[in-house]
Amino acid sequence: MSRDRKLILNSLEKTKEIASEIADKITSISKDSAKIIFLKGDLGAGKTTLVKEILKFYGLSEPVTSPTFTIIEPYLIKNKKIYHIDLYRIENRKELEVLGIDEYSNESDSIIFIEWPERGEGFFKDCDLEIQLNHLSENSREAIIKNFSNWLRNSLFKYNFF
Repeated sequence: MSRDRKLILNSLEKTKEIASEIADKITSISKDSAKIIFLKGDLGAGKTTLVKEILKFYGLSEPVTSPTFTIIEPYLIKNKKIYHIDLYRIENRKELEVLGIDEYSNESDSIIFIEWPERGEGFFKDCDLEIQLNHLSENSREAIIKNFSNWLRNSLFKYNFF
């Protein structure tokens, strides 16, 4: 049986709903190191939008922008460290080492969202959650949630899976 779940995000409101569920469940993961979430998908698929809505759920009021050029955008929300990382412009492993990204993954009680994780293949520890976003139309996306463990399964069944 596949551990992947698919749902349709056909509005910003639907994205906000699923973002709040994902944010709540990420918080419930218990581990000594950072919680790592991989976000995959083509340019414009909605990766940054999803992260933005998750961060709003955590209480962030400042604007969230894509870290495509900065590579790492750190946030401190209610004493929780959250890192939004975009590896689109990374060309080799050495660049990741210089940035010190591996140190972030050892921080306890932090959350790391990584866009374009395939650019850092083999660099990161296993992720706790992987979300693949695919274009269906101009205003509709398919979200495939992988590593769909029991902590996430029950709450997301209320959404439109196919």
